[in-house]
Amino acid sequence: MMCGTANKMDLCCSIQVMNFSEVDPEIRLGPYVKITEQPRQRGFRFRYGCEGPTHGVLQGVSSEKNRKTYPTIKIFNYEGPAKIIVQCVTTDEPPLLHADSVVGKQCENGVCVGYVNPDNMTASFPNLGILHVPRRIAMDVLEEQLIQGWMKENCGLLESKELTREDRQSIRKAAEQRAKKMDLSVVRLMFTAYLPDENGHFTRMLEPVVSGPIYDSKAPNASNLNILRMDKTSGSVAGGEEVFLLCDKVQKDDIQVRFYQENENELLWEGFGKFGPTDVHRQYAIVFKTPKYFDIYINNPVSVYVQLRRRSDGETSNAKPFLYYPQKQDKGVWMGRRRMKFFQGKRLTASNQTIQ
Repeated sequence: MMCGTANKMDLCCSIQVMNFSEVDPEIRLGPYVKITEQPRQRGFRFRYGCEGPTHGVLQGVSSEKNRKTYPTIKIFNYEGPAKIIVQCVTTDEPPLLHADSVVGKQCENGVCVGYVNPDNMTASFPNLGILHVPRRIAMDVLEEQLIQGWMKENCGLLESKELTREDRQSIRKAAEQRAKKMDLSVVRLMFTAYLPDENGHFTRMLEPVVSGPIYDSKAPNASNLNILRMDKTSGSVAGGEEVFLLCDKVQKDDIQVRFYQENENELLWEGFGKFGPTDVHRQYAIVFKTPKYFDIYINNPVSVYVQLRRRSDGETSNAKPFLYYPQKQDKGVWMGRRRMKFFQGKRLTASNQTIQ
């Protein structure tokens, strides 16, 4: 991976597939990098190049109104100077370089460069933005990345090697395939640290670390899930009862209605409401049928919870309580029997008073 000069090392991460060790970072003996402040996942808008730097900066996950935080990393088991390279990568495993890129005061050509504070060996990035690439040019961007990666891999060879026509065709085909599959609305940040060698050049690369996903606030899957109201909060253990649910904006092909039961944070049961794309009304209402409870022979009502869950990323909404009634006792019958017992008790008390 070493290309011979410090300037070229800045872009050595353009190698498309990164290999990540499975060793727990906490027990390593040598220097390693850890993300101490993750970037905020939602509520940040990617911007197009023509818009300029007008949409704020990417904040940290624990940022508050009066106390701003920003993505931060720390190097452990080492003291001294270090250079940090930040790039956008995909949510794939292993991650690949993304067509979208980081922009800001410390960034150039899609790469952000920072240096650690030697007092605490941390590096914070308060000026990061995400540059969004339109779908129509994503393939061209990826093709250029692959070419740069090819050049970095071959720049240290004794005999110079040039891209052949077949190489270019192969690279273009690979870029086209990646562009079709790439989700341009979500990125992760990859932080790569370089330590100085004996000549003072930052060539000793530590293992990269990758942040959690960052969603473009304009993207369909960027909004927070929220159940506003349900017209029914109880039903038979046999399931199949129709429920109308009002919610914040959802995508009809990427949403589930999850029923679940827990006991001291242990999952005891889960089931999913049944509905089709046509049962999602203008992204703000869902008509579904309740799932069957796993034990249809219960004698007493059982309390469970209902929440929305996004298929693509597993994000969940607030939970609402739901009561399952025994199969032969729907809510009306169960309540009717309670009323009957109540009035029978009243009549019995009245009769006893008359006899006395």
